[in-house]
Amino acid sequence: MPSEDIQTNLRLPADLKERLKHAADANKRSTNAEVVARLEESFASSKPADGGAAVDEHTLDLFADTVAGKVVRALDEREKKRAKR
Repeated sequence: MPSEDIQTNLRLPADLKERLKHAADANKRSTNAEVVARLEESFASSKPADGGAAVDEHTLDLFADTVAGKVVRALDEREKKRAKR
């Protein structure tokens, strides 16, 4: 039975990847498992009534400066352009 997990490419600064590797080693899990655990923890830490994850302004500011933040903005812009058609 095929896995429902998807693979994705993600660009990380080299120092962040190294920190993730060290954390994964310390927690006796793969780097992938470390990333998944940290993401799950961040989403589970607080949930607003609508079911989405609560994110403070500082976290949003940090995210906006990442490659992922730029991708999200680009996708939002593309969606807005499609909605205007």
